[in-house]
Amino acid sequence: MNQIKLLDKQTASKIAAGEVIERPAGVLKELIENSLDARAAVINIDIENAGKTLIRVNDDGDGMPAQDLPLAVLRHTTSKISTFDDMDNLQTFGFRGEALFSVSAISKVGIISAREGQTGSQIKVEAGKVTAQTAAPSVKGTTVEVRDLFFNTPARLKFLKSDTVERSHLLCAAEEAAMANPQVSFNIKTDGAKIYALPAQNDDEEGLRRRISKIIGAQITKDLIFIKNDKFGFRAFVSASDKLIAARDNVFFFINRRPVNCKVLQQAVYKAYQPYRAKEKHPVIILFLQIPPDEFDINIHPQKKEVKFADESEIFNFIYRQISSAVLGKSGVEQINLQTDFKTSDIRSHAPALQTDTAAPAEIAKLSNMLNAKMEAARPLFEVRDFDGPSKYSLRPQETPAGVFTGVNFETKIETKQPEQNAVQNPAQPSWFNPPYNYLGQLHKSYLAFENPQGLVLVDQHAAQERIFFEEYLNSLENNTTQKQTLMFPVNVELSASNVESILAWRDILERAGFEISRFSPSILLISTVPNILKFKDDSLRDFIVSLSGVIGAPSKSGNSLKYKLISTMACKKSIKAGESLDKTQADALMQNLKKCADGLHCPHGRPTLITLDIKEIAKKFGRI
Repeated sequence: MNQIKLLDKQTASKIAAGEVIERPAGVLKELIENSLDARAAVINIDIENAGKTLIRVNDDGDGMPAQDLPLAVLRHTTSKISTFDDMDNLQTFGFRGEALFSVSAISKVGIISAREGQTGSQIKVEAGKVTAQTAAPSVKGTTVEVRDLFFNTPARLKFLKSDTVERSHLLCAAEEAAMANPQVSFNIKTDGAKIYALPAQNDDEEGLRRRISKIIGAQITKDLIFIKNDKFGFRAFVSASDKLIAARDNVFFFINRRPVNCKVLQQAVYKAYQPYRAKEKHPVIILFLQIPPDEFDINIHPQKKEVKFADESEIFNFIYRQISSAVLGKSGVEQINLQTDFKTSDIRSHAPALQTDTAAPAEIAKLSNMLNAKMEAARPLFEVRDFDGPSKYSLRPQETPAGVFTGVNFETKIETKQPEQNAVQNPAQPSWFNPPYNYLGQLHKSYLAFENPQGLVLVDQHAAQERIFFEEYLNSLENNTTQKQTLMFPVNVELSASNVESILAWRDILERAGFEISRFSPSILLISTVPNILKFKDDSLRDFIVSLSGVIGAPSKSGNSLKYKLISTMACKKSIKAGESLDKTQADALMQNLKKCADGLHCPHGRPTLITLDIKEIAKKFGRI
């Protein structure tokens, strides 16, 4: 049995650093918070090679005197607190004295700092050891350069994701800090390219709205409802009940300007939207609370991502009522009683689980079930009207081998023969298929009614159409036979810069799926081709990309099969057009094509494509038997 031994300082430092710094975004977050604590009015951020080569944060804050620089990179050295009791009055982001220590333990760090009117100083640190300290120009503020991150912990470097994924996390950290601090100017570059130039704004409704619009998009922001209440320093921008969107990642919580994950707040928000929200739709929420430090605990997570309230029930009820009243007031529906109190122990999961960094492979198929809703898309730079006409269905040629799905021909109608009344069940047919099917008509341009020997069959034409598209498209993806159609004019999609990076991480797999995507600007993507089999309108194409950006994680987290299923499920859902009128030939063709599907009874999301009302049950309803 191994003996217990004391770890050497270098090993212990690397392990401790891993608790604070998981990826480059963790470094950037800590450096930005240091700048904010130093009362910076301008923060400049430079990132190279997704943060692995360089993360530089420059500010015009208070700066540090020369004698403090060597102390700043030691563990548990801080200017924020002196005793544990000071935590009850903490007004800063940092307090543990671990950030610079953790960063310098796993990288090569350079710090230049000066206080106003004093001589500057610079220090160099490598793997936690100070290697040099010299004089520097007397420029007020601090610049921290972090180079060669994880150079001495190759195992951690190996497990970083692709550059696009890591850039997405870096930009997300900067975006959250910028939204929480509109009074501070942020300038952000990656690999020399300007991503954000955010001038300082007033910390009021108008200033916050301007700052938020630069990050999540003007089209979404302009429709948000602003709410304010002096209790808990509450301010929020929330979606109207008819402006919910398909993406779930535009929910931000800030407590004393610190971005946090909080299950209580998440559940209160989703409880407020419960009367209006389909499960595939999500609100946009940017919520700010200003709470005395002794009423919540931020010290429960190494990276200070989570928070615990002293009275969770009070917070839950307050947030629920504020958002419910605001959304209800804009919805034009009858008032409801909001006086019911909820106890923390009674809170049910009204909200989806909090988003993690990446979607695990087993979760990808589940995530695709959340993506039904239309979103308010950005106003297009270009208009695409290639597919405004109604779809035409036709039967596939009879020589198609059994079991091979070749798709729907949208160009030519092929006349078909009605099955004979005494047709014998074909053993190659699925068990649910019980011909002959006599088409009776269409209900509300959504349901097709057929008569068969069993009774009355109702087909959800859109669910059936989605299943047909899904299997044909998935088959083409898996067999690398997807045909592309070049759009007459590219379609633009407005996203946050971090979500742009998320989509670009999937660019290769999306291109193989028929979508050619390029970066038009830091926050706008251009789509120039789509799969030939799918008939997108411009808004539905935008909706597909926005929805996809909200659920995808690192491409390496899943195999191509799961990626193809996710893309196929979402793309087919977004390409289906509601309210189409079908004639008898088209309805019969749809039924025949559904028969050839591997699972003709369910749409890709698991909903039924058809139901059968047995003739005996119908007779019972009329009292005939």
